Amino acid sequence: MPTETLGTMRTGRSALPLTIRRPGPSDLIAQRAFVQGLSRESRYLRFLTGGGVPDEIATAVVSVPDGLLVTVTEEDGQGERIVANGHFVPDAHGQAELALVVDDRWQGRGIGRALLGRLVREARERGLQALHGEVLSENRRMLALARDQGFSVARHPGDATVHQIRLTFAAERPARQSEAARGAWLAEDWFSMR
Repeated sequence: MPTETLGTMRTGRSALPLTIRRPGPSDLIAQRAFVQGLSRESRYLRFLTGGGVPDEIATAVVSVPDGLLVTVTEEDGQGERIVANGHFVPDAHGQAELALVVDDRWQGRGIGRALLGRLVREARERGLQALHGEVLSENRRMLALARDQGFSVARHPGDATVHQIRLTFAAERPARQSEAARGAWLAEDWFSMR
């Protein structure tokens, strides 16, 4: 199954172009390597385990239809490497849980911001009502990133170690009438009532 390339980007501190694309089954081995290559801290902050991450999770990430990968082509031309992934999973109520992670060596370069922005745009375009997620309270970078993207951030009411992030999309509103149109309607309605 071919993967869909959605665009490229360059980060401020890297001359290498990054590709944003949909994951596919052929990405499973690279996704496993990406997850295992994360630092213990990054694995803990994303998957709530500092140890190994089960293969089922890597399989799920490349199987999510609303997933995105950010890849870089190796400088030696030997192929591409995953440097970030993110996805959202819609529920039956028009909302979706989201998650993302960036390779430790690529953090601080705007990749997480670009990836989250892309996920937000896609969720809006799909007509979802909201994106939400749970973030460990100690994951200050993700909490700041969520705030910067317009998410509300609140401590989880039942667990002080977790924050809930949420971005609710405004429903499309009908265009406002101009003052003249409102005035004409008022005058017309007023006189027809007599």
